[in-house]
Amino acid sequence: MNEFKVIEEALALLKGVIERENKRHEMDGHLPPSMKDLLEYEIIPMLQNELDYDPTPQHLYDNGGGEPAVKSSEIHHAAWVQHQAMHS
Repeated sequence: MNEFKVIEEALALLKGVIERENKRHEMDGHLPPSMKDLLEYEIIPMLQNELDYDPTPQHLYDNGGGEPAVKSSEIHHAAWVQHQAMHS
């Protein structure tokens, strides 16, 4: 079994713990408040963030945020101009 799948299953278990704990009255809770807060606000969000990670750059191929595309003819022209300047 893929280890990411194991982590996803563990995450589902932790979410279930929090759901059940939230249904209980505060005085009947099984977890101390610090443990519940740690799970709910730190561990679960961090695991979700890692499992949902998308390595794609935010502005991939967009004309507004990244560098503009350069045509090969523009590259060759710039190289030719640089070549001419070096031999003048």
